[in-house]
Amino acid sequence: MATWIATINVANETPAPAGTTDLGGTATITISGGGTAAGSITYSLALTGTPTSTITAAHIHTAAAGATGPVRVNLCGASTITTDNRSSATWPTCPASGSSIPNTQVTWTSGSTLVGGTGLTFDQLVTALRAYGAYVNVHTTTNGGGEARGQLLPPALP
Repeated sequence: MATWIATINVANETPAPAGTTDLGGTATITISGGGTAAGSITYSLALTGTPTSTITAAHIHTAAAGATGPVRVNLCGASTITTDNRSSATWPTCPASGSSIPNTQVTWTSGSTLVGGTGLTFDQLVTALRAYGAYVNVHTTTNGGGEARGQLLPPALP
């Protein structure tokens, strides 16, 4: 089991969002399983500040800090993912600013791809996370491409 944390803020968004916003928050992602077993992601998402408009979705994307990448895992709300191979859970409604999604678990069957058509497997997502190559992006009606984001990093060591 391994955990990654994203500190979500507007300054991390690429390109910069339209409008005036101070949307921020924290996402915690814990991965377990994978390899020859089913893999699961347990996550929480807490948002703060004032978005430009309604929060419509949050996803895990794969790309290095400062770069943009494709949606890999839906966390809440509307999904651009047309096919995924999860074996459990439904996507929760995105929280309004000032509230959160506590400890939601999604499980994928062994060896399945996370998103149909992309070829990215659960184990490849773990590899991207270990290389600091994934981020959480929060989308709004005004900023459909993303309003605030945070790179997923391991917790700081004491």
